Amino acid sequence: MNHSVPLNDGTHAPWLAFGTGTALYGRDAADFVRVAINNGITHLDGAQVYNNEESLGAGIRASGKPRSELYVVTKLRVLSPGQTVKSSLIESLKKLGLEYVDLFLIHSPSPANQDGTLNELWKGMEQLQKEGLVKSIGVSNFGVEDLQLVLDGATVIPAVNQASPPPCQ
Repeated sequence: MNHSVPLNDGTHAPWLAFGTGTALYGRDAADFVRVAINNGITHLDGAQVYNNEESLGAGIRASGKPRSELYVVTKLRVLSPGQTVKSSLIESLKKLGLEYVDLFLIHSPSPANQDGTLNELWKGMEQLQKEGLVKSIGVSNFGVEDLQLVLDGATVIPAVNQASPPPCQ
């Protein structure tokens, strides 16, 4: 599967992804991830809040696929007191067994949009990109007002606003 979507930062994301949330939330995803990779899916979408980054990493390793052929995403959860965007990502990288992720997203604008720290979070994301710990940065589940808050003072425009699909009817 060679189809990809160009991002505004010049990178490309494979158009089809395997997600480790919803049905795999808090579950061991290793075998599912390995099977997905072995069937040609190279875009792997995880998140800190899914509580299965270790098994996402285990599935990546079990597949035997070179890291350079994979596109790995994770998302920032609400920071704990004293935690920084960087320390949160470092923890994820250890769990994943990776040196970098291809895309790192702020999972939700709340509560940072309400407590006035959204710009601070975004500055932390920009720094991670400068340091090479992430290739691209973006947001998830953001509305127009939330994006305006990020863009006010941003030096990097979010490459993605990943939205959750509407529930099935």
